Amino acid sequence: MRKCLLYWVVINIKYCRYCAFCISGDAYYCTCYDKVLNNVNRVTSCSEFVLSELGDVDTGKPYKPRDFSDKVTVQEDTRQITFFE
Repeated sequence: MRKCLLYWVVINIKYCRYCAFCISGDAYYCTCYDKVLNNVNRVTSCSEFVLSELGDVDTGKPYKPRDFSDKVTVQEDTRQITFFE
């Protein structure tokens, strides 16, 4: 279950800074769409996204999805309480 969830996170949460088409210089530039990027720290819904093997454009650190905490528990008894019981 956890591997499927992490795979979903890597595929669906895309940042321009981890894309192979993003170039850093005086400004961030997308070579796929030939445009200057304003903010590469936001999540994008780009269909041309390719996860870069080199990692982040500036630091080179690879993408690490967050570790989900197991603090959320599911209650066993989920009946609805009524005033008439």
